[in-house]
Amino acid sequence: MKKIVFWGIFILVFILMGLASYAAMTREPISEGNLSDLKGKWEGWRSVGASHNSRTELEIYNDTLPLKGKFIFHDIKRGDRMSASQTMEFKGGRIENGNFYVKGGQNYWELSLHKGDGKMKLEGDFYIRGAKGTMSLKKK
Repeated sequence: MKKIVFWGIFILVFILMGLASYAAMTREPISEGNLSDLKGKWEGWRSVGASHNSRTELEIYNDTLPLKGKFIFHDIKRGDRMSASQTMEFKGGRIENGNFYVKGGQNYWELSLHKGDGKMKLEGDFYIRGAKGTMSLKKK
């Protein structure tokens, strides 16, 4: 019984710490005045469904519109196999409704900027080749 209580409290504290760190970050609408915050390298995860998380990298090369850069998607599934990674370059990144937005063919990414405690995060939705999911990237 003591072990169950201990682990229950441990898990609760862990969850509260995660919520507190997330709550410290606030969404900041992106405009031409803060495009320099986007420039640089980002890394994190993309999720499709409840159980599939894959590492993702983003690099934004410039701080003027249109934004240019690349996404690197790791653990791409092709048929029955997982391939190493795939790079997708973009040249027409824009700001739409205060979010970073990239569209290429049927694919799109819409990410909002979150700031707090000297850290930055881009979070939002994506649609790539029929797969819709969410993405969360932290600035390196």
